[in-house]
Amino acid sequence: MFILGIPLHTRMDLPQLSMRTRIVRGVIALLMLAGAVGILVVLALTRPLPGASERRDEVQRVAVFRPRLIDLPRQWVGYGTVRALASANIPARVGATVVEIAAEAKAGSTVSAGALLVRLDDLDYRRRVDAAIQQIAAIDAQLATLSVEEDGLLKRLALAKEDAAIAKTDEDRTRNAMESGAASPRELDRSRQQSILMERAQLLLQDSFNQLTPRRSALRAQKEIQRTEQTTAQTNVDRCRIVTPISGILQSLELEIGESVVSGQVIARVVDVSAVEIPIALPGSARGSVRVGDGVDFEIVGQVSRTGSTVVARIEPEDDPLDRTMTVYAEVAQPLDAANRIAPGEFAEAIVQAKDPIARSAVPRRAVRAERVMELVDGRVVARTVAVSHAFRGAIGDSGVLDVEWLVLAQPLPDGIVIALDGGRRIAPGTLVQALEAMAPTAPVQPETPVP
Repeated sequence: MFILGIPLHTRMDLPQLSMRTRIVRGVIALLMLAGAVGILVVLALTRPLPGASERRDEVQRVAVFRPRLIDLPRQWVGYGTVRALASANIPARVGATVVEIAAEAKAGSTVSAGALLVRLDDLDYRRRVDAAIQQIAAIDAQLATLSVEEDGLLKRLALAKEDAAIAKTDEDRTRNAMESGAASPRELDRSRQQSILMERAQLLLQDSFNQLTPRRSALRAQKEIQRTEQTTAQTNVDRCRIVTPISGILQSLELEIGESVVSGQVIARVVDVSAVEIPIALPGSARGSVRVGDGVDFEIVGQVSRTGSTVVARIEPEDDPLDRTMTVYAEVAQPLDAANRIAPGEFAEAIVQAKDPIARSAVPRRAVRAERVMELVDGRVVARTVAVSHAFRGAIGDSGVLDVEWLVLAQPLPDGIVIALDGGRRIAPGTLVQALEAMAPTAPVQPETPVP
């Protein structure tokens, strides 16, 4: 027989455990049990104790605020990159070689409208001007010759007409004499031949005289062409003096004396920073509330922040369908030589102050939590649900508090209501409280550096 895989006769032969071994094993088990109980006791004694809750009937002192209906603008936050209202990329309008660069034509220099930047070689264009002037003089001489020729033709034509009349009269006499028998047919033929010769001479002179008009017109047309050539050549001479079309600061000029330029090549850029604009991208939902003339408060984001105020000058008629934004433009005037002027290319954050036609209730942001405010009713705090319309940033002078972060409610609060300034964070509903005057916010308002 087998028990647990061992033959019965073998299992019965195993030696029995000694009494000493059994005692040792029992002591070890008791020590482990005692250690577990000790650890449990230590954990129980060192456990953190929960804070004691305040009694509901204990009166707490809280700062309160009495909201009222107030006209506040609807603020829309947008962003944009500053750009100059006036700038010019100055090209070379003729091809030539650089012969002079103005001493003040350096990047970063202030230039006035009409100031010389670069002068090109104009010798070829001056020669064209001289050639056109000579051609005009030759045409004038030909016109004068035509006038003299016209006078001579008029006199010869008058004589030819007189000769033709005399020949015609002699022909008539000979014909009358032949009819009366006093002249022969041969004499009539000679008279007729002479009359024909005189008429032919008259016609030739008349043709020559008639050709004077188209010849004069052709010469005058050629003269106008040469005048155009002269004007074009003179314009090219003037274009060899490259000047700045606007006043501003020279952004770049990269030319050297002796360098050849081609027509249309941009050689310089001038930027007028005395008037800049900020294209502000606003949410598309702002259309309908933002109008031209609404106030704009902006901040130039950078190592040294600069702030300023202006108004909306223009509004784009279309929204961007990709990001669903609308763009308004704010213009800023500033001294050209101001040390902290706004530079084109800087990034700006702007707040557009759109007029709200409805007077609304405004409460400090710290008084609202999870769309609830804590109202004081009969000395106790009661939660009231509110709906926020939009946020407002800025101080409200007659509010009684110095907060600059506000929430404008969609529905007005009842008249005379009293709410806890910090009740949404510190006070549980039903707490017995004592109202105190409003307290200023803990974080002081940092002064802003205005743009000159």
